[in-house]
Amino acid sequence: MKLSLLIIAVTAAIISTEVVDAAPSSMSNCVTQFSETIINLLQNGQESTNFAQCTKDNSGNGYAAGVINFTTGSGDAWRVIKTFMSMKGYANEFDEYKDNIDTYIQGNDGSTEGLDNFCDGWKKASDNKSNSFWNAQETILGTEYYKPAQKQTSNLKIALDVTKAAVLDSAIVDGPGSGKTSMGGIIKTTNNMINKDIKGDSGSTLSINGYNVDEIAWLKLFLKRRTTVNSGSKPNVNAYNQIIKDREYSWDTSTLVVQDDSGEEHTLQCH
Repeated sequence: MKLSLLIIAVTAAIISTEVVDAAPSSMSNCVTQFSETIINLLQNGQESTNFAQCTKDNSGNGYAAGVINFTTGSGDAWRVIKTFMSMKGYANEFDEYKDNIDTYIQGNDGSTEGLDNFCDGWKKASDNKSNSFWNAQETILGTEYYKPAQKQTSNLKIALDVTKAAVLDSAIVDGPGSGKTSMGGIIKTTNNMINKDIKGDSGSTLSINGYNVDEIAWLKLFLKRRTTVNSGSKPNVNAYNQIIKDREYSWDTSTLVVQDDSGEEHTLQCH
C-alpha cells in the first residue's frame, strides 16, 4: 500500500525508442493526466512529476522512490530496476544489487540494511540521458497499476471518466490487489453491498448482481468504502466527491478544477 505518492504525468516530453505507453487504451489522455495529477497533488501537495525522488518510506516499507513511490519493501522498486537493467541505456547504476535482484523482488520486511547506496543509484539513473530509467518506471506503472484498473473498469462496463479515474486512483494509492484494503477488494465489497436497483441521472447504468445501478451512485459507494478501509485515501476521496458534486463526469475538456484537502482550488491542465 502506498499512502504517499508521486505520480507520472504521461506527456509527449519523453522521447525515446524505448517509451512504453502505460495508459490503458480505454482511458483518454486527459483521464490519465488528470487522475495522475490529482494523486500527485493530494498525496504530496504538488502537481509536478519527480522520477528521481528517493527517501526512507514513512510507513516502514524500506525506501520509497520514483514517480509513484515504488518501495523496496514491496518489491516493485526492484522490478523497476530489473526492467531498467535489461534496457540498452543501463549504465551500471545498480550493479551492486544485481546478483540478488530476484531475491529483492520478492519483497521483505522493509529493512534497508545493505542498501546504503540505493538512493544515490536511483537518482543517478534518473539523470541518465537515455531516459531508459524513466521508461522502466512507466513500464511497471503500466503493467502493475494501469492494467489491473483497466480490467476492473472493463469488467464493470464503466463509461464515465470520473469513475475510471477514481478506480485508477485506488489502484495506485490503495494497491491493485484483491485484498480487502486494495482496489479489487474494495470493488468486491462495494458490489456485495448492492441488493436493489439504484436510480440516478448520470446517464450511465451498471449491472451489479442483476440490479440496475446508476454509475455515480455506485461510485459514491465505492469512495465511501475506500475511506472506511484506508484513511490515507481520504484527501483523494474528498476531491472526487467534489468533482461529483460539480457534475464533472466526462473529462473531455482541457481543464479540470480540483480541491485539495484544505479546500483550495487547483485548475489542472490536460496537454
